[in-house]
Amino acid sequence: MAEFSSEEIAYFGFTGPIEPGGVGRLAGALNSAVNNGVRNVHLAFSSSGGYVADGVYLYNHIRALPLHLVIYNTGSVSSIAVSVFLAAQQRFCSAHAMFMIHPTTMGQSDGLTARRLQSTLDAALADDDRTDNILRERSHIPEDVLAARRHSEIYIPPVRAVEYGLVDEVREFSLPEGHQIIQV
Repeated sequence: MAEFSSEEIAYFGFTGPIEPGGVGRLAGALNSAVNNGVRNVHLAFSSSGGYVADGVYLYNHIRALPLHLVIYNTGSVSSIAVSVFLAAQQRFCSAHAMFMIHPTTMGQSDGLTARRLQSTLDAALADDDRTDNILRERSHIPEDVLAARRHSEIYIPPVRAVEYGLVDEVREFSLPEGHQIIQV
């Protein structure tokens, strides 16, 4: 991992699923920045989502770090990745970006007993509640949109993302000349 001085801003890029490997790499990069005295991080971010547990972990981890995170949706931020995105203090998206929220999905249910199926359903509903709580705390998505996301995919274009408080404004990510970016 690169060494940073306390005067630097760190620039990272992440594209991929919210799963243990990717979450570990991203958390590790942010930890390294903090451990080296960096207090401002810019993150170009795109993810189709992944596991709710990993996303909630990363959301909480980012919120706990003593750094100012500026995040940019540079493609698509979907599913639990929206919650991760909302952990940042400043949020922007490209004019061509998209957000998507939807209900928690369950894996294959072949061969499950009724009790096991009920347990899986209860876990998915609990994950929906956790995600809704983050969306409510960190954005202004209307309640009717949150209710609709419990039943179908909801696509949120940049203008609506500003209106809903997902982003501060539509702004392209641009690496300043002379700086380095690390893809994690």
